[in-house]
Amino acid sequence: MDFIGLCKKIISIESTPSTGNGEVAQFCAELCRGAGLEVTLQERSFRNQKNFNLLARPPNSKDPKEEVIFQTHLDTVEPGPLSHWAKTDSNPFYATIEGDKIFGLGAADVKLDFLCKLFALAQFKDEKFRKPFVLIGTYAEEVGMHGAQYIIESKAVNSKLAFIGEPSELQIVYANNGYMILDFKIFFSDIEKAHKNSPLDMARTQEKMFHGKAVHSSTPHLGDNAILKLVGYVAKLPRGTAILNASGGSSENTVPADAEIEIDGGKVFDSSVGDKLVLLFQELQKLEREFLNFDNRDFAPPSPTLNPGVLETKEWGLNLAVSFRITPEVRAHQLEEWIERFEKFSKKNGMECVRKRISPPALTPITGELVKGAIEISKRLSLPLKPITKASSTECSVYGQCGIESIVFGPGVSIGNSHTANEYNFLSHLEKAKQFYAEAVKRFCL
Repeated sequence: MDFIGLCKKIISIESTPSTGNGEVAQFCAELCRGAGLEVTLQERSFRNQKNFNLLARPPNSKDPKEEVIFQTHLDTVEPGPLSHWAKTDSNPFYATIEGDKIFGLGAADVKLDFLCKLFALAQFKDEKFRKPFVLIGTYAEEVGMHGAQYIIESKAVNSKLAFIGEPSELQIVYANNGYMILDFKIFFSDIEKAHKNSPLDMARTQEKMFHGKAVHSSTPHLGDNAILKLVGYVAKLPRGTAILNASGGSSENTVPADAEIEIDGGKVFDSSVGDKLVLLFQELQKLEREFLNFDNRDFAPPSPTLNPGVLETKEWGLNLAVSFRITPEVRAHQLEEWIERFEKFSKKNGMECVRKRISPPALTPITGELVKGAIEISKRLSLPLKPITKASSTECSVYGQCGIESIVFGPGVSIGNSHTANEYNFLSHLEKAKQFYAEAVKRFCL
């Protein structure tokens, strides 16, 4: 199968959080073996799904003193509403090509990058290495970077340098924001539970849907958050209106394109989960105003952001997952102060705030060996030379905490493209990425 055929094939294999990356990891493992590489699979169970970290090395390179990491995550986000995938006939796993663009879930973020690395690295498998390469495909990056964390915990690599695959428009990314997710549990009162579980007068119930625009949560200003529209609607209802169901979004790190709510317009309580939801959003808006005090003009957006990403109805109430992008200006003590503030606020107002995930920012010195070498390669290939930052969080955060110099590099556009319907990559970018990785092997491994 040629390179384009493999691109279509790897997109066709679902590797969302709900399915795990097991099938795509096995497919990539066979490709690596077929290319003459030695493969190790780390099997892990995550969210009751079989997942794998894939590690592929040149033959006869066991137990090296030091190796160079080339890593790409093999999982994707959930696709969201299938009807939005107009470029792929409402099937996000059916890759289509128009001119220089290939469309499909994972085209940019980031499965095709793994193929670029494999095609580039495999041609050097029989060379004598100063520092051999290790090609890694990780699981569960989109939901907490669990695969990369297990690579470190299991001591599966011995490295000081890492190339992390994410769409960067073929630019060198030396720093990225931190990432945090807080779950807010908004509990039904006993009266609300009893009403919700009782026979309802369907003539009084009302359903309403809200539509927005999905984008990556690192750039929420480019999207249109449907959950915000839902909360705005609830704020206009009479205080205490009975909320029967409310939902929206499919992933914390995606701005939700759709949301819906069901209410009992004829039932009003002294207080409802709807009132608490509106109160919580008012507190989140206060925090957004404080974010403006932590600007970093090297980042776009320049200040921290937040995204109410997933709203679900549980038997005990509503669960709202909010993700936060944290610039390096926010120190650990300031972040802890914000979290504690929301924990106290939640307890006071009949809610609970749960820390679900915290990933620190990543910052690699631009004067270090890795960035300087990457710039040399980019110059030879006529690629952009100025190192940039990335608003989203990446697996560099994991490696940076262990003293491993890491940069992000990859084909495709991130902003306005990752985590959206009709995600695409450029075929020309894929070819340039293969060249970059081949030059990286020459520069850092041979």
